[in-house]
Amino acid sequence: GSAEALRDSLEGLSGDEVKVGVISHGVGGITESDVQLAAASRAIVIGFNVRADAAARDAIKETGVDVRYYSIIYEVIDDVKAAVSGLLKPEVREQIVGLAEVREVFRSPKLGNVAGCMVIDGYVRRALPIRVLRENVVIYEGELESLRRFKDDVNEVRAGTECGIGVKNYNDVKAGDQIECFERTEVARTLE
Repeated sequence: GSAEALRDSLEGLSGDEVKVGVISHGVGGITESDVQLAAASRAIVIGFNVRADAAARDAIKETGVDVRYYSIIYEVIDDVKAAVSGLLKPEVREQIVGLAEVREVFRSPKLGNVAGCMVIDGYVRRALPIRVLRENVVIYEGELESLRRFKDDVNEVRAGTECGIGVKNYNDVKAGDQIECFERTEVARTLE
């Protein structure tokens, strides 16, 4: 009864990206063959109100198979759900943190084209990725080559401030373009 209920609950954790499979289940203590099967399948052994016999304990030491003992069914499900959640790819979230308007483009012998900009929203930070927008359409995505305030290299320029921006590997910036600065963060996902 409880073996089938547990199997059904665990298999119910499967989704589009991850699959929980019960390779074998049975009644009684954990045996050496249970451990060998888990080792061959790269699986864990879950003991629900049972323990491993002496031969199985030796096989566990020898193979390094992960054996977990439980007496409460929801703890099994919660632990497997947490383990499976760790297999999900993190969700990447993107947030626009700043916008600069290109007012003029200067030619620099050292830096190529430098966009004379006014930061109109948020901030532009040298370490963050950027996009060049022309008439609200993304025409280039990359990173900054340089960020300057007057003649000084700076790491960040805030809204209401003028700056010079060099875009790495892109020299077609024009007056009227916008340079959007954004951040990507990874958020761990969990099973619902």
